[in-house]
Amino acid sequence: MSDRVILLGTKGGPRLSAGSSWPSSSVVEFAGRPYIVDCGLGVTRQFVEAGYTLADVHTILLTHLHSDHCLELGPLLHTIWVSSRKREIHLYGPPGTSQMVNKFFEVMSYDISMRMQDERQKDPLGMFLCTEFQEGLVFRDDLVEVTALRVDHPPLTDTFALKFKSPDKTVVFSGDTCYFPALAEFARGADVLVHEVMHREGTERMCNRLKEIKPNLMEHMIAGHTFGDDVGRIATSAGVKHLIVQHFTPSDDAQTGPAEFAELVRQTWNGELTIGHDLAEIIF
Repeated sequence: MSDRVILLGTKGGPRLSAGSSWPSSSVVEFAGRPYIVDCGLGVTRQFVEAGYTLADVHTILLTHLHSDHCLELGPLLHTIWVSSRKREIHLYGPPGTSQMVNKFFEVMSYDISMRMQDERQKDPLGMFLCTEFQEGLVFRDDLVEVTALRVDHPPLTDTFALKFKSPDKTVVFSGDTCYFPALAEFARGADVLVHEVMHREGTERMCNRLKEIKPNLMEHMIAGHTFGDDVGRIATSAGVKHLIVQHFTPSDDAQTGPAEFAELVRQTWNGELTIGHDLAEIIF
């Protein structure tokens, strides 16, 4: 069975517009087992659209707690509970993840109690096992070892790249970060690097459109995200085999599409390149 990455949502940021892609979520699959990375809006639907069922969910990880990476975590967990057998689901995230999950289930306590009474659903208590991590080892199971690198995504401090290492394959997710040379060492020799990407001119146009709502957006983008030529520099320095770009900024600018992102990344990267899209499947 081939190992693979499936990009469920590839949009940078929380906004939605007609016809836009979904915010950040992905699957990395080893030996048929899917590991969900980030839970932006749409993750539940996209996971099913990718050919899985919610009974397939085993492990979920969050890179950080910005809403475009975690907004649908609670609804995903609830939908797993109502639509598949009770078992242990392992959840790993930065500090604050446990509180987010607990508060969500508090908010949904009426629905949960009614379903337990009326539909004889089992109590979800104990079903979702949450572990908060810092830099270093996140977990090790029978298929992979996962480690975390703290990256630079201000004003958040608990923001991490994640590395999945099986006996013969390595996949790294950058998470959200500015140009961060330490990531190249973290991803050294990886089979796949999945990295966010930003286009300068397109981002400037986006920030200008949104200046009434977010007057400091361009400063935030420059401080915490990576322009495409710098993405290529990271991949080249790391010597990865395959670079996948996603979390596009902007994702809804008429003048900034796949060709423009590819042209920018290609300034500094000449290896295998995938310009991601929602539900793209990459076998490695």
